[in-house]
Amino acid sequence: MAERCSLEGCGEAAIVSLEARPVCRRHFLALSYRRLDEISAQIHQPQFHVIHAEVAGQFLEDCMRYAADVACGPVVPGNLEKAQVLDVLLWASELHGYLRRGSRVPARVPIVVRCEVAEKTWEEKTETRMLSRHGLQVVMQNEVNVNDVLTCERVDNGWRAEVRVVWIRRKPTGENEAGLEFVSDENFWGLGSSGVATARNT
Repeated sequence: MAERCSLEGCGEAAIVSLEARPVCRRHFLALSYRRLDEISAQIHQPQFHVIHAEVAGQFLEDCMRYAADVACGPVVPGNLEKAQVLDVLLWASELHGYLRRGSRVPARVPIVVRCEVAEKTWEEKTETRMLSRHGLQVVMQNEVNVNDVLTCERVDNGWRAEVRVVWIRRKPTGENEAGLEFVSDENFWGLGSSGVATARNT
């Protein structure tokens, strides 16, 4: 006998097992949207990549694989369902790509952060707390907001890059801990497979 969907009140045949739960086609889409929304809301938080990356990564891989299976399966989905399956596939793929590139390493690199907007120009010397090929985590005295575009300059070699504020956490001390993402996808730190040592010695 075919396995049934595990959601209460649903008697449909299960087509996939998502996070160890057999689900039918309809509930695969519903659960996928719910989990993708949760991951999307949390992925920029400081501890997400440390605490949740493994579980989230496995879900995203399963989600992409099952969405592709549904799209290419023997039962052709209707137009609305086809659009939803494609949406799930693309969204999961986007988040998975960000998750893979989002691994961070602790590193103290002296930098100068500048806001060059005319009405609130400021400059602050600080240092990174965490960094990756695509951004950095830093604590600043100056107040910033999500989506602010700033300039980051390395003290050691004068390299500059534009960064966008992607998350903020106000500290009890009044400081602002923030995650900054490079506007252009460049290897600002000079990171290679050997990790952060290159950035420290560049």
